[in-house]
Amino acid sequence: MNACKHNMMWLLLALLPVAAHADLSQCLTMQRPDQKYMCMATYSGSSTFCEKIQHFGDRTQCMRMVVAAQRRNVYQTPRPPSKEETK
Repeated sequence: MNACKHNMMWLLLALLPVAAHADLSQCLTMQRPDQKYMCMATYSGSSTFCEKIQHFGDRTQCMRMVVAAQRRNVYQTPRPPSKEETK
């Protein structure tokens, strides 16, 4: 049973890049709820969909992914214009 959960985690990790490039309509057609919510969280960048995932490990991974994406978007420091751009 534990090996099955481990294999499922690797499967989700393998599908994560696919889900990251999916649009919302592709997420809605997924049959398994946990994959659907992971896809929707990836697409929207919202942890609301992560909270709906039943498997604890997948939910935690989803939350970390969303928080990391939000930090990348929020904490970017603006680059000052170069000398060439100011001339």
